Amino acid sequence: MNNYKNLSWEEIGERFAQTEQLIRETDQLIKKNAKAAAKERKEADRKYEKMRAESDARIEKMKAEADRKRVETDERLDALGKLIGGIAHSNGDMAEEYFYNSLKKDKFFVHEKFDKISRNLTYRGVDYNLKMECDILLFNGKSAAIIEVKYNAKPENISVEKLISRVAIFKILYPEYKNHNIYLGVAAMSFKKSLIKELHQAGIATIHQIGKKMVIYDKEVKVF
Repeated sequence: MNNYKNLSWEEIGERFAQTEQLIRETDQLIKKNAKAAAKERKEADRKYEKMRAESDARIEKMKAEADRKRVETDERLDALGKLIGGIAHSNGDMAEEYFYNSLKKDKFFVHEKFDKISRNLTYRGVDYNLKMECDILLFNGKSAAIIEVKYNAKPENISVEKLISRVAIFKILYPEYKNHNIYLGVAAMSFKKSLIKELHQAGIATIHQIGKKMVIYDKEVKVF
């Protein structure tokens, strides 16, 4: 305080002038820094928006590519499914043709001689509520044999219960055969072993292709 007692009014005025100058310079510096900060923030926002736009564009591009690949995959799977379905259908036709021709030669099945053989028959009741499709049928005066044909017989495509249930439907659709002996058989180029055992235990014959020959296993076959 004592240092200011001896200052003249002129010196005090100079001190005030210096203070005002310092305040102005400080204010200018604050404004300059604020302007620079605003510019930097604007630039940062611009870069962020650019990065976000580029990122969105990359994401959309990735989505479009993923959709394209999904469509391409679906088309390939569809084509593969049709191809496999065609192969399976061809294999089934080949198996049916082989066993039909083999049985047609002598029409001999489960120790009986049959008079007639038919294939690919569809039976419907008059009210269409009952329906049965038969791959191969053998007939004579006292017996009928219903034979299901598969290329590869396995539990997934052969149901013992369903096979047996067809007997009752057959007798309803064709009452003239209700007193006949009805035999059941499954013919296939290959069998799953567990299915063979199940079929034999149920009294259903199995018909195999072994080498170039057709072999019938009917030791446990029964009349339905």
